[in-house]
Amino acid sequence: MDDVTRQVSEMYAKFPYPSPQGRGRKLKELYNLLKLFSLENRFDFSGKRVLDAGTGTGHRLIEAARAFKQAHFVAVDISEPPLVIARQAAAHEGVQNIDFRLCNIMEDDQTLGTFDVILSMGVIHHLSNPARGLRTLIRNLSDDGIVFLYIYGKHGARERMRRKQVVSLLNGKNRQDFDQGIRLVKELGFGSFDYGWNLNFDDEESRDALIVDSYLNINETLFDADGLFDLMRESGLDGFSIYGLTLEKRGGLFDTRYAPAEGAVAGTINVASHLQSPLLQESYEHLSLADKYRLMDVLFEPNGYTLVGFKANATRYFKPEGRIMANALMVADL
Repeated sequence: MDDVTRQVSEMYAKFPYPSPQGRGRKLKELYNLLKLFSLENRFDFSGKRVLDAGTGTGHRLIEAARAFKQAHFVAVDISEPPLVIARQAAAHEGVQNIDFRLCNIMEDDQTLGTFDVILSMGVIHHLSNPARGLRTLIRNLSDDGIVFLYIYGKHGARERMRRKQVVSLLNGKNRQDFDQGIRLVKELGFGSFDYGWNLNFDDEESRDALIVDSYLNINETLFDADGLFDLMRESGLDGFSIYGLTLEKRGGLFDTRYAPAEGAVAGTINVASHLQSPLLQESYEHLSLADKYRLMDVLFEPNGYTLVGFKANATRYFKPEGRIMANALMVADL
């Protein structure tokens, strides 16, 4: 285990995320994502093997597994204390279709087997080498497999990173003094969180875990559109699409089409509101798809991206006229 991975593991062992409280946490973001994906595309999770890489305390996965009872989930994490909480929470909720395992996803672990779907939500950007970690994960993906990733955005993280630097400087040389860092964050009034951390926990332990994850995390890589392209080139995937963006206090589905298709989900993020004149619209329509990604990235400044990546044989699940294929970039073309 490399030094960065060891430090990240120790951090989450001390401050399990998203909550050290095993009971009563109904986090439905992952369930909502998978449900929407299954409705939007020809995809049935029944009988599928699903890997959740970096499950933490499992609260998000448990809600998804409860809904998709006919799928089998394997949930891995690098730290044992969060897994203890996850097992307890799953048992309390009566969820039995999750197998929790200790695993370092920076290392190639063929014992995990092959999966139809891989989830890694909020994890890749904390790895010591994100490209290597993702490539290792994709070795466990079937030939018609799909992967969902949540990755931090560079443009929308400016204020959080400014606050993080303030706390780091005040914390002095011992910047891994998390208890001192938590006190600094609270006394600075930095207790508000971007979309993604805004979980409305009312107990102190859970809020401390949110503070550590968002302001005191010892390792994170931020991505812009070109950074995502570089990551995908090395991944072993055949194609990908941005599925959604998080923007400060809200999230929305992503669509590069100037006029989204009829019946598009309310709140879909596209450029029409920013580029209203005929000249702006015409200029936009002449862009390549990759440049539309780049433009939307700097226009909307997301603090996070939800990506869906796929192997070539997985395209049969997607509607040819649907949002994923309309926004899909093939890795070979990057």
